[in-house]
Amino acid sequence: MRMRAVEVGWKLSKARNRWLLWKDRLGRLQWFETGRVNLYVRKPANLGRAYQLICNAFSFTGLITDIKVLEEVLKGIRFKGAHYVFPVGERLPKLTIDLFQKSNGIVIKVGDDTHPDSLEVLATYPDWAEKNERLFEQLQETLKNLLGSGPRSLPRRDDYVS
Repeated sequence: MRMRAVEVGWKLSKARNRWLLWKDRLGRLQWFETGRVNLYVRKPANLGRAYQLICNAFSFTGLITDIKVLEEVLKGIRFKGAHYVFPVGERLPKLTIDLFQKSNGIVIKVGDDTHPDSLEVLATYPDWAEKNERLFEQLQETLKNLLGSGPRSLPRRDDYVS
């Protein structure tokens, strides 16, 4: 399927891990051999534009033709991070505040080379939060398998004593 992707407009990277690249006006996708796809949406970034970018790269090229498969792909989109720039109108001294990077996934930069007159906020979904989310989903699945998927009939008790 990856070789067919190159035939329909994806570009093969020169990187050693041989990821594929899809670029259009909405953003770009990186498709790795492991199956992971990184999605970078141009601003104004929103979920609708992310869905459209996935459809442009996979559905409209003919790589995914089954609507059920496409729905599963779209359901798997997860927010990983964003980059916000707030112009202040004057050049600022260079400063990076990474105190909250591990706990909350936030880095604040001012006066760097890319935006010397702006405050930048780099927000990422912390790895520990993503791992906890996966563990919680696995726990839910395990409990569902142990207890059964249907509602259990428990004896009804009075909520109050008269």
